[in-house]
Amino acid sequence: MPRVPSTPLRLGAVTTALALVASVATLAHSVAPVAADPITDADATVQSLRQEADRAAQQYFDALGRAAELETTVVRLERQLPDLVTRRRTLRVRAEERAVAAYMRAGVQLGVLFDSGDALTTARRRQLLKRLNERDNDAFDDLTQVTRQLQGQRRELRAARAEQEATVATLTEQGRDIDAKLQAAVDRRNQLQAEAATRATPPTASDAGGGTGGAPAGGEVPTAPPPGYAPTPGTHPNHDDPFLVCTRGIESGGNYGAVNPAGPYLGAYQFLQSTWNGGANHAGRVDLIGVPPNTASAYDQDDVAWTVYQWRGKGPWGGRC
Repeated sequence: MPRVPSTPLRLGAVTTALALVASVATLAHSVAPVAADPITDADATVQSLRQEADRAAQQYFDALGRAAELETTVVRLERQLPDLVTRRRTLRVRAEERAVAAYMRAGVQLGVLFDSGDALTTARRRQLLKRLNERDNDAFDDLTQVTRQLQGQRRELRAARAEQEATVATLTEQGRDIDAKLQAAVDRRNQLQAEAATRATPPTASDAGGGTGGAPAGGEVPTAPPPGYAPTPGTHPNHDDPFLVCTRGIESGGNYGAVNPAGPYLGAYQFLQSTWNGGANHAGRVDLIGVPPNTASAYDQDDVAWTVYQWRGKGPWGGRC
């Protein structure tokens, strides 16, 4: 009869098999995909959209600057044209007056200019008339040519201005779309963080009702900050900078709650919401994205204005101050 293996041998085989199964399980666990953290994903989305929004804001400000330069050139040419027309008329009248005065001083009637009976005298008078008019005619012709050139430039600049304005409008729409996506991403990230904090800490009565809020629907200008906004207190280090002081004075008379429905332009620096969002994003103040400027603290308004000034100079405010 075959020899039956002893018990220790059977236990050793089982132990080896169990160890092999455990190793396979460990390996399978190590290569299994790890579930993504929603907050980490939300942060990555916010960062990506921030970069996209910053690029869009850069393009928008560049296009706005080019449009302003074209507008300045067109206005300058428009102002030159009437002056050239007036000068051309003046030269025409002056040439006629000189011719008449010359013949009157010579005691010659214009009607008998070519009836002197003396061919030599007639030739001299003709030569005199030619010399008197040549200089003015040359100047008149030069002015006519310059006027035509200016009119051609004006047509070209008007076409370029219209094209640039269309570009600005397109970039504005793209910026609004990116701002909306970025706002939604920030809100989602904040919501996930709030939910994580709620799970870690029992809720209290003061937690009810939250939300990041933002501008209400229907184009209504908000007069209060969104519930999730935490205003920065105190005075901004650059509050008394001459440019900020001058700009506040021109734009709003220093009123941080100012509202001009035409834009609407909001706050002490009369920001469009899209411009404010771009400045807040560039400053790394994602907490200010979507906050209506007129409801933000003086510190935060100064902070965004200072960032835009350092980033784009005086251009966003028309080059004043």
